[in-house]
Amino acid sequence: MGLGFFDMAIIVVYFISVLGIGFMSSKKIDSFDDYAVAGRQIPTALLFATMAATATGGGATIGRVSYAYHTGIVIFFVTIGFVLNQVLTGVFIAPKMREMGNIYTVGDIMGYYYGKAGRLVTGIFTFVYSISIFGVQILAMGKILQTITGFGLIPLTVGASAIVVLYTWAGGMWAVIYTDAVQFIVLATGITMAALLTYSRVGGGDALMAGLDEMHLSITAGWPMLKLIAFFLTFLLGEALAPFYVQRYLTTKDPGSTRKGVTLFGLYYGFFTILAIVIGLAGVILLPDIDPDMVMSTVVKEFLPTGVVGIVFGAMLAAIMSTGDSILNNTAVIFTRDIYHKFINEKADNRTMLKVSKLVTIIVGAGGIIAAITVPSVMDLMIYTYYLWAPSIIPPIVIALLWGDALERKVSPYAGLPAIVSGMAVTLIWGPIGLGEPMGVPALIAGIIANLIVFSLMQAIAGRKTATGYFKPEDIEEEVS
Repeated sequence: MGLGFFDMAIIVVYFISVLGIGFMSSKKIDSFDDYAVAGRQIPTALLFATMAATATGGGATIGRVSYAYHTGIVIFFVTIGFVLNQVLTGVFIAPKMREMGNIYTVGDIMGYYYGKAGRLVTGIFTFVYSISIFGVQILAMGKILQTITGFGLIPLTVGASAIVVLYTWAGGMWAVIYTDAVQFIVLATGITMAALLTYSRVGGGDALMAGLDEMHLSITAGWPMLKLIAFFLTFLLGEALAPFYVQRYLTTKDPGSTRKGVTLFGLYYGFFTILAIVIGLAGVILLPDIDPDMVMSTVVKEFLPTGVVGIVFGAMLAAIMSTGDSILNNTAVIFTRDIYHKFINEKADNRTMLKVSKLVTIIVGAGGIIAAITVPSVMDLMIYTYYLWAPSIIPPIVIALLWGDALERKVSPYAGLPAIVSGMAVTLIWGPIGLGEPMGVPALIAGIIANLIVFSLMQAIAGRKTATGYFKPEDIEEEVS
């Protein structure tokens, strides 16, 4: 059953509003810097809002509710890993990235420490990583709209995704950040209202506790210790320094703004998780024996009043759209900066790079839409790239940044690429395509250990060698000319 006229009107107005904001943002786009990092003018409050909107996408909103419904409060204790990830990043790592100056991507950082070899591998990996997540977000948006309207999945997916592509193409990072700010307000309002109303619907805290079984109230849910550790590490490291987060760290006026914005976001995420858990646990009582992935949308349609339904469904769409636009812009910037500018046309000027970024936004957007509705394995691709991110990229970049000042090069340029390849290979062999995680040890841990061992060996062997060729560290330009 579709929504009533008033609720549908709220959602339509929301779509029109974000599209309008995106096109108005295009007036601020005069250069590649504007398109990629919003001219590095973003204050703390906007950084916080765009981070919060991006990170609480379809997986975080619908997924956390689903997990709480299925497993109980254990989901809060494992997602503390993500909170810890963002707080530590905000305090120690993100400000150092901003201190590096005119960088745009993870590839820029890797190029500075590990040369073109590090940039190329990282650029290709981050491009695939981002585009696969974009395809999944598109599909999630279409499924929510199908739940709301009852119309066909494909036309809804294409139509809604086209709006995201258009405003991102028009306004770049400025459009992403301004629309994210609106989407954050809608999301925070909608999720808070949904949590409060479902909490009230079950009769408050005492009734909620009385209606839940022992598993849902257990901080371990009966899981083996290795499973708990694996889940915690997945949340701690799975999206650590994800390319679309790093791009945001680089949009601020100064390192202090980056530090405050990212740290505040990490703390907010803990609050957001509590709201999602309340909805999921209330769903156990209100909707027994339902598909966990349908809990959020069903609770909204069945138990919330007219008007609030439109706001909350708008919030669910906002969560997905904010993640989608962020990843789309990031993917275009990665290709333009790490592949086109460094390997195809090194003499490209600012105007050319802006044109290429906007063209790639359209191509990636259209390709993502087509892949989402025609390629069954788009979800598998996302899972594999997500799975491989931490064991391959994270150790070399974190060691380089934390070992001395941001612009010091204490790591060997020869250590990065072998460590990345080793971490990736061991993760795959130990896990999904090989041994199947012997003794219950997560492939994530095996991959990180392999990465660190190879990195340490290469640092010991080649630490004092002057790098040449593709391993020669790159300098940071004053600006894109």
